[in-house]
Amino acid sequence: MPTQKLTALGIEALPIPEEDERQADYNDSEVKGLSIRVFSSGRRSWYLRYRSERKRRRFKLGDYPTLTLSAARKKAVSLKVAVRDGEDPVRERQERRDANTLGDLIDWYLSEYASKELAPKTLAERTRILRGKDVAMLVSMAAGAVTPFDVAQALDRIEKRGSRVMLNRTQIALSAVFNWAAIRRRMGVIQNPVKVLPRRFPERSRSRVLDADEIRTVWNDFERREVGATAPLQLVLVTAQRPGEVAAMQWEHIDLEAGLWRMPEGYRKKPRGEPVAPAHEVPLTDLGVETLRAAKTLGGRKYVFPTSSATGHLLYNGMTQAARRLVRRLKMDRWTPHDLRRTASTHMTAIGIDRHVVDRVLGHKDTTVLGIYDRHAYLDERRTALDAWGERLRDIVESER
Repeated sequence: MPTQKLTALGIEALPIPEEDERQADYNDSEVKGLSIRVFSSGRRSWYLRYRSERKRRRFKLGDYPTLTLSAARKKAVSLKVAVRDGEDPVRERQERRDANTLGDLIDWYLSEYASKELAPKTLAERTRILRGKDVAMLVSMAAGAVTPFDVAQALDRIEKRGSRVMLNRTQIALSAVFNWAAIRRRMGVIQNPVKVLPRRFPERSRSRVLDADEIRTVWNDFERREVGATAPLQLVLVTAQRPGEVAAMQWEHIDLEAGLWRMPEGYRKKPRGEPVAPAHEVPLTDLGVETLRAAKTLGGRKYVFPTSSATGHLLYNGMTQAARRLVRRLKMDRWTPHDLRRTASTHMTAIGIDRHVVDRVLGHKDTTVLGIYDRHAYLDERRTALDAWGERLRDIVESER
């Protein structure tokens, strides 16, 4: 088996063996154990040779050119590290082929797809549902033998205890697993048994927006409370950013003199289809700077809103509970921290700020053709928008009824 430094041009030029030879292997001198196999049909595939428990193994990495030379080398190096740590890719692949229960399929779905493609919050929720008691009656069944009736029975149990939202979430999670498996023909699954079941309790999207009087009432109550309990909610309303992003704010990301909050790559919610969330800059208005200066009194060295939680910072649940207490205290219609973000967005549009600029303020990904080609950061426009919203907000909270 010849060994050489493989290149993209060299791979294209590798001779195709005759039909009686069937295949020929070429080792890469850059990564030990990596080879490309050329078949008489012209197909080229990457393989990694390694030893596990004193046995020689050959593991297929993928086909060329779908898996490029650089990608194959990276994958091979990563697998070699895993082998040194005691893993055996060939054995694990065989175990997956032998597995056939829905529980096995769920594990496969979570490790191979969900963990790589879903946002962290969505992944956590889906993992909790799929490994929870609500689907326990299904996990021991053969994945390919699960019927709509079996799924309906599991959903019936959730409905009987009155958990309508959990019923919908469970139905969505199971459907995602079976869709993923059916497309790939995994574990005997050829169709999605959940797909034929109607959604029992359609959920309406949240549309709660606080009007000017409600904003004034809430803000005036904010100013009568301790900074730690009110500042996070104030900042959601002032900056129009996600409550979870505000809760985890770090001082090193904030420049009070420049009036800028710089969220680094990976800080925010990951956009669908993206490997990591891009960096995002939020101009801070005078109200935002004032609120953050007041938060300095909390004494947090790293986090703006430090707590004794495992993360070290305020959790979204803490903000939600603070909002609920405020709603009860003021006898208002229910609203959530996220509704404050929607409120800011709606009022910005109402005072004449272009929708696409508001979307940039919110940090939404523009998937239109214009968004693909327009790489302008709109930082000046976002600052103008938030300054205008800050002035409007100050007018609201300082005006009389």
